[in-house]
Parts: sequence; structure tokens; C-alpha cells
Amino acid sequence: MAKVLKTGYAVYPSVKLKELKTDSKTKNKELVFRKELLFGDYIQPYIVDNAYETITVTEEKKDVEYIKVRCRGTDGYIKESDMQAERILEVNFIDVGQGDGCHIVTPDDKHFLIDSGGSDNMYRFLKWRYNLSKNKKCSIPFTVVISHSDTDHYQGFGKIFGSKTDESEPQFSIRKIYHNGMIEASGSKVNTLGTVVTLNDNKYITDLCNTNDDYEERVQSGVKPGVYINTLAKSSAPKEALRLGSKPIYDKKDMKMEVIGPAAETIDGKDALLVIENDKGKTKNGHSVIIRLTIGHLKLLLGGDLNTESESYLLQRFSGIDVAAIKKQLKDKSLSEAERQALTLQMDDAIVQAREVLEVDIAKSCHHGSSDFSSEFLRALNPIATIISSGDEEQYCHPRPDTLGTIGKHSRGERSLIFCTELARSSKEYVELEKSNSSKKKERVVTVYGMINVRTDGEKVIIAQKLERATSKRSWDIHKMEWNAETGQFEYLYE
Repeated sequence: MAKVLKTGYAVYPSVKLKELKTDSKTKNKELVFRKELLFGDYIQPYIVDNAYETITVTEEKKDVEYIKVRCRGTDGYIKESDMQAERILEVNFIDVGQGDGCHIVTPDDKHFLIDSGGSDNMYRFLKWRYNLSKNKKCSIPFTVVISHSDTDHYQGFGKIFGSKTDESEPQFSIRKIYHNGMIEASGSKVNTLGTVVTLNDNKYITDLCNTNDDYEERVQSGVKPGVYINTLAKSSAPKEALRLGSKPIYDKKDMKMEVIGPAAETIDGKDALLVIENDKGKTKNGHSVIIRLTIGHLKLLLGGDLNTESESYLLQRFSGIDVAAIKKQLKDKSLSEAERQALTLQMDDAIVQAREVLEVDIAKSCHHGSSDFSSEFLRALNPIATIISSGDEEQYCHPRPDTLGTIGKHSRGERSLIFCTELARSSKEYVELEKSNSSKKKERVVTVYGMINVRTDGEKVIIAQKLERATSKRSWDIHKMEWNAETGQFEYLYE
């Protein structure tokens, strides 16, 4: 007799949750489709006397037993074989509008937030996810990673953190806040990121805030706070910097979250970050925190707003070859064919070596599909699937057409995948309200429809987006990837 599970999870790739209805003509009871459960969805079976509550129905002239369960806020029926005991990894790319926001739940129930967007979309997602309409507070502790100090990556944390001065306790418990080491003060100059020094004709930010004490010293040093510091100050959680060489922020069993960026130089025995083109925006973007998540055979990249310069810098760091210099030389029209071939081989060698660190199966596109990217960096990533987080009503036209084309060109497999939160939603972020007694002029309508869901056990993967209109058989558009032991790679199983 199979073990009775008090809690379970939907099997790969999805499960049809059914409801019991009575046929209006025949008066016979039958099970009909209610909603589709994704791989890994939490299931609560109804148990009576240490056994599942079941019903038996006739399907295709055979008696079939179903168990009664509750899932996604609904009661229904599934087959016992539709439920597994093992929890899997869940990575949710939230539709935060223009910006980045990622929610991660590990198989051992650890919860991470990687960026939050610039509005309250992440906050509203978390309220829905953790049922805060009924519960005043979410007891689960979150680990937060802020990739860098652009408002569309961190300002949404303001409402999630709450405030240390609020009379009521914050709704969310924050265990630790990771950042890229540059605690940005108010102002447009590069030196608002920290102290700038010059070495060998390059400028560097040197006084990085590695520890919580460093952070407190920076805040109390008299700098003008600005939005970033004021947002961080809303949480009393310890702040700590991440960069290449930091210990993994998660490392258990067959899953690891490693830090592969930003990459620092050493000046006077201390880490320092290169100033890019003497530009504040390019510098903080280029030194975004980059996380490489590995579970089983699957590798997934989570980056911030990397740009062409920083991507070339990382390629050189991981390959030992100056990719930017080779690209510049290849533009010389006076090169002989032999010289051109030699440079091309050097570039290919750099890509192969960089893939030891950068190659992944799923990549979160850096900078929302901006055109400020390196083709060679995309070659090194070589993903099967790319996920873009972007929003409506922004002046950048993200994702850019050339970016989409280049991602497809340098992705792996006969049919590569590109997902986009903005396209998955297929509706405006706001709607105008009709004239009424309300003082509100518009209302945000973003829902879970724009979220890109990744679920995996390290061997099998689904990437799913909600259908704009559910059918009588399914609720999700689901794409499957499976590990092929013979080829040593994941393969996209298209139909």
C-alpha cells in the first residue's frame, strides 16, 4: 500500500485538477476540468482515518479512483499518481512592470527575493502568494539580493521592508540584504557611489561596504542619503556585499547559488570596482550582482543591468583574453585573411573558456532586453531559454529588436526560447477609471498573468506562462526541457 502523504506536490509537467458536477440532463455525476496545476504546486490531500478521501468514477468503461485535494485555493480531485512527495525548485519572474523582480523557493523551503521592481507589484504578488488578506504577517524569513542601485530594481522593497519607525510590525521578515558593495548616495556624480581613486589611467570605487558595519559607517558619514539609502534603512536586517569570490548565498545538497559578479580588482589590499566610462549609471549597472543557480544538471543565470563594457570585462576575467581588444582589431579593414582568421580563433577560444563559468540553460536577460550588450557574452551564455523582464509605457522600447534577434542567434538548440513578462501579460499595466466619486484616476491591473514560472528538480524543467484565456483542458502555456544523459545537455521538447 502506498504511503499516505499529508502534503504533496504536482508531478511533471502538470496535473489536471477536476471538480465533481452533475449532468443537467442525465443527472449523472462526472469529473470535469477545473484548473491546471503546475509541476511542483503544493497539494493538500483530504485524509480520513489515515487514508485519502476518495471517489470512484467511470471513465472509458473503467472505474477510476480519485483523491480529494485542495490546491491553489480550490477543492478538487486528482489521481494519486498525480502527486509526489518531493518538493522542487520554484523560480518566479514576477511582472513588476519596467524593472526586475524574481522570487525563489528552494526544495527545502528557503525563500529569496532577487530585486523587486520600482513599484508595488512585487509587494502585491507576495501579499497574494502568502495570503496576507487573511494573515497579518508572513512568518517566513526572506533573503534579499539587490543587484544594483537602479530604482527599477530596488524601490519596490520600500513597501516590503516596511519601516523601523512604524507602530505596526512589517508584514515580511527580512533575514539579510545582499548588495553589490556600492551604497549610492544622492547626486549624479560617480563619487556618490564611493571614493574614487585613479590607478594606471583607470578610476576605481574603493571604499566598498562589505559588511553591515561598513554600511552603517557610510550612512553616518554625512553623505546625502537619497532613495537607495532611505529604502535600505527601512529594514534592520544586516547588509552585506557580494562579488566574485564571495561564498555561495545558498549551498545545500545538489543546489547552489554562486556569485560570479561583480568582479573586483585589488588596490592596496582592498577590493575595488572599475569606473566605467566615468559614468555613474554605467558603473553601477555594470557591477550588478550576478547569481549562477545550479540544481542537479540545470544552470540558471540571474543578472542585473550588465552592459557592453562590463560584459567584455567579465569575459576577459573568465578567459584571460581581451575580447574588447580583439573586437576592435577585427574592425580594421586592412587586415589580411590570415590575420583575421587568427583573431577569430582567439575570440572563439575566449568564448569556450568563458563558458566554463557563464554557460547556462536558462538566462535572465540583462537590462530588460536593452541593446547595450555584447554578442560575445551571449555566445558564452549559450542558453536554451532566455527570460526578459520589461514593462509598458517606458521610453526605452525594451526588449530591443536587435537584442531579441541576437539572443535567438546565439542560443542553443534548433528551437530556442525567449520569454518576456511584458508580452506574457499582453495588457497595459494601468487602465483609466471612469468618472466616479473615487479620487483615483487610474488603477494598476498587473496580475499573475505576466509572471514567467520556472519549476525544476534538476532533471526535468517546465517554463510556464498563464494563458490569457483558459481552455476546457488547460490553464497554462507550458514548455518542457529534459536532461539527456547521452548528449550531456538539456533538450527542449517541442510539440
